[in-house]
Amino acid sequence: MEMDLYNKTIPRLEKAFILIEDGDVILLEYGKAIVIDGNIERRVNYTRETCTCAEHTNNGELKCTHVWAAQLKQRQVLERIN
Repeated sequence: MEMDLYNKTIPRLEKAFILIEDGDVILLEYGKAIVIDGNIERRVNYTRETCTCAEHTNNGELKCTHVWAAQLKQRQVLERIN
């Protein structure tokens, strides 16, 4: 199980960093964000770790790429402030 978790998480993190680098993560207020993946806007609540994508709704036990991207972007913003 642990190796399976690793194998599913690492590609999601890699894609999340690409979404951030491409400017596809827009942080909103109250822990919400919009993540643009291709031509599709994903609505994310990164504090509750929810997303409108099929990856999240079909496989809710792991964080989807979009939640990772929003959380990592928020962390970058906070680090710049401090």
